[in-house]
Amino acid sequence: MQTRDFINIGVFTAIYFVLVFGTGMLGIINPAMMFVGYALGLIANGAVVMLFKSRVPKIGALALMGLLVGSLMVITGHPWIVVLLAPVLGLAADFLFAKNSTVFRVLGYAVMSIWYVVPWFPVFIDPQGYYNYVADSMGTAYADSLRWFLSPWMIVAWGVGVFILGLIGGVFGNSLMARHFRKAGIVKWEIMPL
Repeated sequence: MQTRDFINIGVFTAIYFVLVFGTGMLGIINPAMMFVGYALGLIANGAVVMLFKSRVPKIGALALMGLLVGSLMVITGHPWIVVLLAPVLGLAADFLFAKNSTVFRVLGYAVMSIWYVVPWFPVFIDPQGYYNYVADSMGTAYADSLRWFLSPWMIVAWGVGVFILGLIGGVFGNSLMARHFRKAGIVKWEIMPL
């Protein structure tokens, strides 16, 4: 990678994280709005990642983005496992993007997006401990309204939902690239409709 690639990684990671964090902040209203915010972020970031990979098509770019996003998530109070798994998912997405096919790019974005589930992994080990963590940080009433979600089966269901939203975000990003960025000459790789 060259200096320009690292600059692009920093810039696009900042945009990506602002969308993740900004839409996730809807959760302050109530837990249901948190999931609405996550859905909006997953779909909107499809365009960010598609444009990013058109600018930095090299293997490892999404892994570095995953490492940076995972680190920022840990700094903002999420479990440390995010910083381990987000780069691995990013690297898997890098290899899918390398196939240079629209279907694989969409699939790559969906795979990368699975990191959204990782902050919930402590529920698999200690649901009550996670409830206590939420109660300490957001209040008992908020934690009580989230208790329905704090089970392993709900985390698995959320993982499936994230993957589907990632596919939707990937299709959205691809569509946006095909309609706007390719005509403007910004996109370097061929974009084919699904």
